[in-house]
Amino acid sequence: MTTQPATPTALDGLWEPVRIGPVQALNRIYLPAHQVSLPPLAYGAYLAERARGGVGLIVTHGFHVHPASARAGVSPWEPAWADAVRAFVTPSKRLGVPVIVQVTHMGASGTRRTDDIAHWGAVLAPSQLASPVHRAMPQPMEEDDIRAVIEGFAATCANVQAGGGDGVEIHGSHGYLLSNFLSPYWNRRDDEWGGDTGRRARLALEIGRAVRARCGGDFAIGIKLSLDEYLGEAGTTPEETLRVIALLEAERLFDYVCLSHTDYHQNHRLVPPQSSGETAPLAANAARVREALQGRIPLLIQGSVRDIATAARIVAHGQSDMVGLVRAQIADPEIVRKAREGRADQTRRCVGANQGCWRRLGQNVSCTVNPEAGRELQFGAALARPAATPRTLLVIGGGPGGLKFADGAAARGHRVTLWERTDRLGGQIRRAGLLPDYGSWNFLVDDLEASLRRRGVEIVLRREATADAVAAFGADEVVVATGARWQRGGRSMFRTDRDAIPGSELPHVTDALSALDDLPACGRRVLIVDDNGDYLPLGLARLLSAAGREVTVVGADALLGRKLEPTLDWPWLMPRVAAAGVALRASTTVEHIEPGRVVLRSTLGGASETLAADTVVLSMLRESEDGLYHQLKARGLAVRRIGDCVAPREVDDAVLEGFREAQAIG
Repeated sequence: MTTQPATPTALDGLWEPVRIGPVQALNRIYLPAHQVSLPPLAYGAYLAERARGGVGLIVTHGFHVHPASARAGVSPWEPAWADAVRAFVTPSKRLGVPVIVQVTHMGASGTRRTDDIAHWGAVLAPSQLASPVHRAMPQPMEEDDIRAVIEGFAATCANVQAGGGDGVEIHGSHGYLLSNFLSPYWNRRDDEWGGDTGRRARLALEIGRAVRARCGGDFAIGIKLSLDEYLGEAGTTPEETLRVIALLEAERLFDYVCLSHTDYHQNHRLVPPQSSGETAPLAANAARVREALQGRIPLLIQGSVRDIATAARIVAHGQSDMVGLVRAQIADPEIVRKAREGRADQTRRCVGANQGCWRRLGQNVSCTVNPEAGRELQFGAALARPAATPRTLLVIGGGPGGLKFADGAAARGHRVTLWERTDRLGGQIRRAGLLPDYGSWNFLVDDLEASLRRRGVEIVLRREATADAVAAFGADEVVVATGARWQRGGRSMFRTDRDAIPGSELPHVTDALSALDDLPACGRRVLIVDDNGDYLPLGLARLLSAAGREVTVVGADALLGRKLEPTLDWPWLMPRVAAAGVALRASTTVEHIEPGRVVLRSTLGGASETLAADTVVLSMLRESEDGLYHQLKARGLAVRRIGDCVAPREVDDAVLEGFREAQAIG
């Protein structure tokens, strides 16, 4: 019998192995370095989940090589640290996936350890220029400081080798120490460690030589560089990076080059959120670097690649030998395997919200769409636990919490029915997807809905749940995920002197979601009151402005859109809000509302002022829709609640709660 060859696909080029010095990457997708803040065993489980999911190479997050940069309680330059390396690299290596460990010194962008008085002092950098991240003025490094750091890199890399790591990636990007020396902006020295490109590259060469001498040739050594700092000619540019690479290549010290970009002056470009619209911004210029390497060593790139198809195009166009996906593999550790097996349509897509990953930097990693991320020791794929006794479950509410519970419970073998009172699943997430630049929120709902249908969950739309109807259904257990409603009285966390805005009962006052559902009903002059600092009032303002309304957004907080800062949305979205002609008034509260106008007062003091307003929109506090839960509980039914029905919070809270309760039931 003749076996028919597999039909070629656009992804085929991704499945070729790549030689990196003594290391063989299994395919052209790798997991780049990213901070997850897990202890060694949990970190090993986290990495192994991605290895099990088909990734070709893993690069760990950065470990610090010197006390002036290190985190409390971790000293990677000490020989004993090799045991920790063994703990986090071994699980992935057992699955056949090579693991390279990143080593770093944060330079001007770091902070000094406060747990050890012997190492207390200024941060170290080539010159006395502060980084915007911590705003600490550095101590310019002296010769003995530089030599100590070189020795720290060599010792740390030797410990990686002793612990079983397949190689190291020397971090020279993101405004950290090595990139400080390489950058014309950061390096203002006039000695042998600064000046022209050759002297600024000297530290990278000295580190490469020291590590190679200590670890030998049978150990992969890569270097990560910023392709562009976005500081213009004052900083690192693609042309300058090409000159640096030519100097590094002349000595044949490195087995690969990894390209990233930016420093903390343009930090919002490092992990751009969904609102940025950025996709693979390095790819075009990366092709020039790959051409300069002439195939001797491979090029790896990362940066805002969130799907396999984009990675395949980058490889097919000759822009890079390997492509890194971080958030995509946090969201779905099996993304590579699913694509390779022709199941790409089953991928759990990253929504780019930066809520569970970037916003929680320094805490244990999490993920808005994948609550298992960072919890693999408890809930990893290898630990999937079928229900001991399948039960009949009724879920009330098709928002993110209800959908995630239904998905998790059905995956364990329970019989699940979901009632949703509207004609669409998704709850308030669907509304968020209507806002400008927020369309990818729909990925969360669409992917969960598709999964429910594959698992055989019965979905009933336009079904109003009453206590009698729920009792008549006869479920073994009921899960209430009825969400929250927006308060209409104008209670504010910033105004403890009152429970409502006087005049909030007037007919021209509405809430943000009602306004979003009926934009034409808003008058010509619209005032939006923001008490939360999220995107809803600002996105609504953009929609209303585009429809010809005069819009003002006021908020008592000193910074409008405060919740957009830790997700990196603020630098992308706020200029667009301003460009739309929306008037922005921070540190401002509403004293009272009258027909056709509002009276405002600055929280900083001064006289009140009157502003014309045909419509007043309150985007303030929410309260749980928990009435049904309490009715069912009073009847003695087996019932639990999740998501905003417990307390109004954010999407990742609801999804995590839905997942957790699905694992706990039965």
